[in-house]
Amino acid sequence: MTYRRLPLLVLVVAVLIAGMPSPADADNVPARRKMLHLLNQTRGNHGLTALRLNANVSHFAWKHSRKMAERYRCFHTANLYDVVRTYSPSTWGENVGAAGTLLRIRTLWMGSGGHRANILNPRFRRIGIGVVKARGLLWVTTIFYGG
Repeated sequence: MTYRRLPLLVLVVAVLIAGMPSPADADNVPARRKMLHLLNQTRGNHGLTALRLNANVSHFAWKHSRKMAERYRCFHTANLYDVVRTYSPSTWGENVGAAGTLLRIRTLWMGSGGHRANILNPRFRRIGIGVVKARGLLWVTTIFYGG
C-alpha cells in the first residue's frame, strides 16, 4: 500500500467505527433508568404497579439492542422464552424500537396496539431494558415477564 492511500483508509475506518455502538455505551445504565421511569410513569397513570428491573435480563436486552444497531433495523428476539425461562414466568413479551429520544420511543410504543398492551399488561411485574446509542438513534429492547 502506498502512503498516499493511507489517509483514505484511515478515514474509511473512522467512519465505520463512528457509526457503531461504542464500548462506553455498554449497558447504558442512565438511559436504562430513564426508560424504566418513563414506562413506570405510564403504568402509574393507568393505575398499574411499577415494573422491577432485572439486571440479567437487561444485559441480554442490551446485547439485542446492540445487534439491532449493528444491523440498522429493528427485530424481535427469536425465542424470547429462553431468555426468561429461569424465572418461571407464565407470560412474557418484548418491545423493540429506535428513535432519537427515549420519550419518542415511548410515544411510538403507546401508539401501537401490541406495544401498548405490553406496557399496560398488569401481569407483567419485571422488565429487562437495553439501550444503545448508535448511528444517531437510541435502540431500545424491553423484555417484560410475570405471572
